[in-house]
Amino acid sequence: MPTTACDHHSAASRRRLRGCFIVSLAVLLLLTVAVAVLAITALRPHPADTTISTIQLTSVSLSPGHSLNVTLDVVLSIRNPSPIASFAHGAGHAEVYYHGALAADANVPPGRIGAGGTNVVTIRLTVLADRLALYAPQLYSDVLGGAGGVSLTVRTTVPGTVTVLGLLRHHAVVLTVCDVVVSVRRPGTQSSSCHYRTKF
Repeated sequence: MPTTACDHHSAASRRRLRGCFIVSLAVLLLLTVAVAVLAITALRPHPADTTISTIQLTSVSLSPGHSLNVTLDVVLSIRNPSPIASFAHGAGHAEVYYHGALAADANVPPGRIGAGGTNVVTIRLTVLADRLALYAPQLYSDVLGGAGGVSLTVRTTVPGTVTVLGLLRHHAVVLTVCDVVVSVRRPGTQSSSCHYRTKF
């Protein structure tokens, strides 16, 4: 009789130990999954963005029926919002459109932006007269008439590589479209609205 009681007690202890082991294993698995999800979220690259800090008409030579020569200085700020990843970008491209017509383009020089950093790049674009020949009267009116502002669309494409903690690398292309109104009478950008998209 005492032997049976001891066997029953031993079996109950084994069941309790097995239960504790299963619960501990389940908790460990849940913790592992939670840590993995947090790690993936933290290491996921944040998209960089490009904004136009300043766009200025540095020189204008325009008259009805005569030559057109416009030079723009565009200051781009390429920001890397990630707190742990760097962004090394290659040579990009900037295009300026006037009423849907390509007016000027230029290359964006390569560079590297550390985590949480910003790279400021200045590009000089010369508007080609032949590209805007059909819009010369309208541009003449924009520059010398009423508000003295020129509406432009600036598109930039900046390819690069996002490096997380020096180990994980992701190829990315930062695409930005900014609608800006350039004041001829006052230097600088009068207003701007930008949309960003990053392709990984």
